[in-house]
Amino acid sequence: SSAWTCGMGIFRRIISTLGVAPGLTGVRTAELLFPDYVANWAEREECLPEISPEEAVFANQALKDILEKVVDSGIVVFTVFVDTRDREEGRRFARNMDTWMCRVRSVLGSSFLAFVDSEKLRKHFESQYGVSAYFSKEWIQEAFKGRGGGERHDSNYWRWVAMESILRAGYSALYVDTDIMWLGDPRPHLKALPAADFYGSCDTYDAGTGSVRWYQNGSLDMEQLRKESKEHDDESVCCQGFLVPVNAGIVLMRPFPAAIQAVVRFRQRVISGPCWGQAAMQWALFELCGSGPRAALRCEILEPLRFASAGPLISELRRQRGKAS
Repeated sequence: SSAWTCGMGIFRRIISTLGVAPGLTGVRTAELLFPDYVANWAEREECLPEISPEEAVFANQALKDILEKVVDSGIVVFTVFVDTRDREEGRRFARNMDTWMCRVRSVLGSSFLAFVDSEKLRKHFESQYGVSAYFSKEWIQEAFKGRGGGERHDSNYWRWVAMESILRAGYSALYVDTDIMWLGDPRPHLKALPAADFYGSCDTYDAGTGSVRWYQNGSLDMEQLRKESKEHDDESVCCQGFLVPVNAGIVLMRPFPAAIQAVVRFRQRVISGPCWGQAAMQWALFELCGSGPRAALRCEILEPLRFASAGPLISELRRQRGKAS
């Protein structure tokens, strides 16, 4: 099978060495909760400025037709690929795109959907990579009207307008970054998960045990946050990576009213600032997630050892090798 001819060997060896099962059996998740002390800190640092209403984003008929073709197990798996006007990022993606798309094609084939921002890219994705692609000037004009117009070249904002369109069409949606390492079709596993509005993946986990590590020692390291802020041109401390346990590189959302409103809030948070991308989503989740009947959004973390960054896995492998020597 061509499924294992795309350079996956090294990652299979990593997870085998760590004793992580490569299959997608079992249903294990963790509830996404935030420490109590974050509330006062967020207010003090002005991490949640006022937001303004944003118009809904819908799928047009052409997109609905594509969604009907690509949906499997009730889930649409999609990514976005647009011109961000970042030449360095563009060159990096160009060097790796063939390998990345080989992996996704080998697992999902044409049921994988890419939202792109040009007809040239649409043809390229479908002919070169063998996946489905969607481009529509009319849809882009509608999705990015109003204050969203300033996010036309922001792939993070694209993620949410595409997600909203899919959810409003009545399908569950799994967003994935293009550089995901595919080891199998996750849709049967994801379909079996308990009902929740939002499932996020996690970067801050222990690769040895799979347990989630939210904040170091149960507190916020302000010195580290200030240092990160200085390194990022005095960007708000609210937006530093140290504060973002949820990785937006893999996000599953269900077509429930609360999930749709959450995506709208993600867009609002990108526009209102002070953060963008994953950090903007993070603060929206802080506002909405919770336990009990009064929670605005039912939030879960996907099993870390199956749906998360490879970084902690590689670090754990190096640690084990160091102990063995």
